[in-house]
Amino acid sequence: MTPAQPTLTYPTKAGPTPIVLHHTRHCLYLHWQPASYLTRCRSSRVPFDWTLNPYRGCWYGCHYCYARYTHEFLELDPVDGFESTIFVKAIVQPALERELRKVHRGQWLAIGTATDPYQPIERRLRVTRAVLACMVRLQGMRISLATKSDLVLRDLDLLQELRRRNRLMVHVTLTTVDPTL
Repeated sequence: MTPAQPTLTYPTKAGPTPIVLHHTRHCLYLHWQPASYLTRCRSSRVPFDWTLNPYRGCWYGCHYCYARYTHEFLELDPVDGFESTIFVKAIVQPALERELRKVHRGQWLAIGTATDPYQPIERRLRVTRAVLACMVRLQGMRISLATKSDLVLRDLDLLQELRRRNRLMVHVTLTTVDPTL
């Protein structure tokens, strides 16, 4: 299968024949209705209590990314497939809001731990923005968001609203060849 193919004709562990939302020469974006939006983290190796990733797979394709192996669970190539086949989580507002009630005051919810929430397709699909809109009623949480994109500025209004009621941290990676930075 190449990303240029606009349809898939085989089942994956993500479900039967995913719906193609968008495709480019290098990337295939597939609709995915997840069983759950949040993942509970009980490991002492990570500082957060919950994670939320609006996408599965990542256009940036960082070779050092620890999340690449997760495509194996979907019977996809973890090396090239991670950045060429991206699953877009369908945000059903009532379902996400119901799940967000599991996050208790003082707990840490991390967004973008296994995929960048602001990869290029986000400009068009606005999945991360929909997630943030569902989160604005949260209060007393620790919320972090990690990205490599300046698109995060688009959602400054929602991030400011989140910051009024929660402790918010936005982590932005700056990549440069300038050794003085």
